[in-house]
Amino acid sequence: MKQKTRQLQKHLKEIYVVEPNDLGFPLLTFIYRKINIFFKNAPFIFLVPLSFIGATLIVYVFGLLAVRLVSLLQYGF
Repeated sequence: MKQKTRQLQKHLKEIYVVEPNDLGFPLLTFIYRKINIFFKNAPFIFLVPLSFIGATLIVYVFGLLAVRLVSLLQYGF
């Protein structure tokens, strides 16, 4: 049983090996890697509040126009 568990763990490690991303510009690659750590660990902790804040700002800035645009897009698709 232990042998099969070790084989499975080794196989899973091979599956999840991903080559590091390189954006071609060292500063952008560094920033991307630092930001990406948070999104890999807990994406909803950041994405849900940012989405809510962004939607709220759009409604406050554009008001009724934003609501009409969303309704148009919703019925268009």
